Amino acid sequence: MPVIALAGDFEAGVDAAFAAAVGRHVVAAPQGRLGVQTGAMSLPDRRLQDLQKVFRAAQTVPVSFTLWHAPGHALAAGEPPNAEWVGRLRTADALLLVVSGEGGLKAAADRLDALRTELAVLDLAVLEPAQQRLQERVTSGPRIERREAGEQLSVVTRARDALEADRPVLEGFAPQEVVSLRGFGLLSAKPCAVVCNAPDDDAADMNARCVAAARDDWCVVAAATEAELDDFPDEDAAAFREDLGLPGLAAHRVGQALRTALDQITFYTGNTRSLNAWLLPRGATALDAAGAIHTDLAAGFIRADAVAADDLIAAGSMAALRERGQLRRVGRDYEVSDGEVIQVHFSR
Repeated sequence: MPVIALAGDFEAGVDAAFAAAVGRHVVAAPQGRLGVQTGAMSLPDRRLQDLQKVFRAAQTVPVSFTLWHAPGHALAAGEPPNAEWVGRLRTADALLLVVSGEGGLKAAADRLDALRTELAVLDLAVLEPAQQRLQERVTSGPRIERREAGEQLSVVTRARDALEADRPVLEGFAPQEVVSLRGFGLLSAKPCAVVCNAPDDDAADMNARCVAAARDDWCVVAAATEAELDDFPDEDAAAFREDLGLPGLAAHRVGQALRTALDQITFYTGNTRSLNAWLLPRGATALDAAGAIHTDLAAGFIRADAVAADDLIAAGSMAALRERGQLRRVGRDYEVSDGEVIQVHFSR
């Protein structure tokens, strides 16, 4: 379950955006000195109910994200943020940046640029002393340590140069170089989705403009209003959402933006006990899917059966697909596609 940290400036409405996304699934009691709130946000999925019927599963388990934020903490130009809060942000798998939609999408984009600048400033404060330490190590100590320090120095220097030039921090980095930077927890290197917290009267138009611009890692919410809808009967809540002109639940919009930012796909597994949705990085293999379910499945992997969920729903059962020869038997290197059902065969 990916861990997502919310951040924004003091005017963005981060508290309301968090409440709109997680609804009742929030741990209300503040945790630790930061007063962190944590919530689970399930991603609505139109296929789950139909697949549950196919497998006659007793329950469904949708894709979900763990969201957290610390009320009272924000990114503000010229004001140093709480160091403990920043340290916690660095541990997240992705960031959900909340910006006010007052004044329209152009104003929201300008606010987002300001937030990204603050993230870059925080990262430079980590990279600059690291660069100095590595420069010292390059000139002293055993040869192998000097060589390793030199390689790390090259990576850190390029990352710092990218931030100072306002370029993507990992642009042009090899995979092993990206790995070597993970220990710094660079905020600028994390996947980021954007919540545009729009006024009620402007939300529908701003959402339409976002869709038209193909800003798939953005979503529009009317946070203060949508945060209250969990307290309404379903029929009344649906009527309010219709008045806002926003599609579906806030959790759905936020979840889709996060999935885009993380560049992940969904696959499914099922039996009579449970129908589960899982996340995988785009380009992942059948072996990766087995490992996401359980390490034992990856260790004993023999093969997998793969089928598009929509084809399985149309056929009504795995047996029907097997009889028609439409069930693919795949090996460990098979690249899983979004929306596939995977059945792993493994040795115990």
